[in-house]
Amino acid sequence: MPLEKRPGSPYWQIVIHHQGERVRRSTGTADKAEAQRQHDELRAALWSAPAPGKVERTWLDAGTAWLKAGERSKSDRYTLRAFNDIYTDRPLSQCTAESIVEALDHETPATFNRKRALIVAILNLSGIKLKIAQRKPRPGRLRFLTKAEWGRLYATLPDHLKPLARFAITTGLRQRNVTHLRWPEVDLARAVMWVHPDEAKAGKPIGIPLAPEAVEQLRAQIGKSEEWVFPYTGKGRAAQGKPIDKIKTAWQAAMERAGLGHFDRWEDAAGKKYKKWIGDFTFHGLRHTWASWHVMSGTPLEVLQKLGGWNDLRMVQKYAHLAPEYLASWAGNARPWSPTGDEEKAA
Repeated sequence: MPLEKRPGSPYWQIVIHHQGERVRRSTGTADKAEAQRQHDELRAALWSAPAPGKVERTWLDAGTAWLKAGERSKSDRYTLRAFNDIYTDRPLSQCTAESIVEALDHETPATFNRKRALIVAILNLSGIKLKIAQRKPRPGRLRFLTKAEWGRLYATLPDHLKPLARFAITTGLRQRNVTHLRWPEVDLARAVMWVHPDEAKAGKPIGIPLAPEAVEQLRAQIGKSEEWVFPYTGKGRAAQGKPIDKIKTAWQAAMERAGLGHFDRWEDAAGKKYKKWIGDFTFHGLRHTWASWHVMSGTPLEVLQKLGGWNDLRMVQKYAHLAPEYLASWAGNARPWSPTGDEEKAA
């Protein structure tokens, strides 16, 4: 057994069989959960310790092995590079649960959980299994733009982002469904468009009716590209006519000019400059804004679900509180009931 107690001792003993040898160690604690944590860390250290004549593997070795093991997303690669700056060439025997939690302690719960999952996956591939509890995300407020905020933001957006943002806030489409919209997916005569299953979050095709304003916006894009509805038309010849893949830098700059966020800028002792974005609204927030405006204008939740392509009605319940009058017509239905059928008299 990995944990046991000796007769007369309140403390848990670690017992591990490793490479033909038996390792026994006292944990110095009667808490089984704490003893289990020490057991896991000792086992990880034993497996990551170098064999005689070999150099101990490091975090960078583990990361390199993980990258070679399969295709990785840009997001995961970026996260790995950022964590490499913290762990660098740290020996795997020192990659403990405590050190990882300490390195990620400043992150929000959502970011902590995402990075934790990646780090645990990398270590698992190298034979090190750690138990790091996820953090429960704090409930946040639904952030949507007022008419005035949208006006300020639109005025500060660069020209190549204005059509994207207008179409997104008019249709409620997700960012990629706008940036990679093709002309064959649009029928201007019928005022409809489609999102194919491989481009839909729920994996199901979505047919979307277009409001007159959305049709007008699409007509303004005719002639800019034979394939893409919203091709890049900004600076740089290499990107001309292609879909816009990255908008974060230009988006945040416009948000700052509109007073909807700001950069926290500083520099270290060596003069190296840093900046961190402080704000609670992203391009995806245009979808929340579109849905919020719909509900506040009286659109039933069942209709909003179909317009937005949500797979489940529960996913639009978060907008219900924006229109309490939506239930007003049923608010007076609770009348006294009588088995004789004279409810009206009882009332």
